[in-house]
Amino acid sequence: MKKFASWLVLSSVLAAGVAHADSMKVAEAPVAAPVITGGKGTVLKNNVNVRARADKNAEVIAQLQKGDTVDVRERKGEWLRITAPPQTKCYVASKFVQNGAVTGDAINVRCGPGTNFRDIGKLAKGEQVAVVETKGEWTQIKPTASCTGWVAAELIEIAEPTPTPAPIQVSEAPLPTPVAPPVQVVDESADVHTQYVVKDGILSVVKDANAPGPYALLTPDLMGRQYIMAYLESGQSNLSRYDGKHVRITGNQRWKRGDRYPVIVLERCDMVW
Repeated sequence: MKKFASWLVLSSVLAAGVAHADSMKVAEAPVAAPVITGGKGTVLKNNVNVRARADKNAEVIAQLQKGDTVDVRERKGEWLRITAPPQTKCYVASKFVQNGAVTGDAINVRCGPGTNFRDIGKLAKGEQVAVVETKGEWTQIKPTASCTGWVAAELIEIAEPTPTPAPIQVSEAPLPTPVAPPVQVVDESADVHTQYVVKDGILSVVKDANAPGPYALLTPDLMGRQYIMAYLESGQSNLSRYDGKHVRITGNQRWKRGDRYPVIVLERCDMVW
């Protein structure tokens, strides 16, 4: 009888120990979703202010409406820096613009006609700009690819990037050791500036066989004249249907020192209505 009682006591102690061990299990913390800091964004509300700085008291440079699409460049706390919308009013000192071309280097683009307004972009010497109007010492231009503004992050939904599936390789035999091709040096003295750009302009078919691209992006008609903003490379796409149309293009721009105009390798071309 004593042995039976002792067995019951031992069983109770073991059961309590197991229960205690179960209660001590640590719950696994949920994996936090990655924060997306760039890409295409969609505006979630109407009359969303775009500001010159990541500050609710900064100047309003434009407004967005629900459903508008924006290009998000970076995230800073609760703010997103975006490419300035086409309706943004941009100003540059008139003395630095001549016939639609910038005559100085690192010229500030401001959100109002005065040095007391915040700068929202920079212009390089020789860069072509679309002039809206000139009044006194200040010229209003259309926003360039360098012009940006800030929007409250909670008002923009950024699309998650589509993952690129890894290629599937099927081989019954061992893969041969790859041999690296000989290194080719292409104009090592060249000074080429590259950047991702978004630009508006008039698309035109280029008839000059020596031009660096089959198409060109022109400024709107300025007092009876148009100026080349950049040449365009389109790969296999036929853009002749856009000839003479107002378009917005995105792509990688390269500008070699000494060349008069940059060349943009098109990623996308859309009509601007």
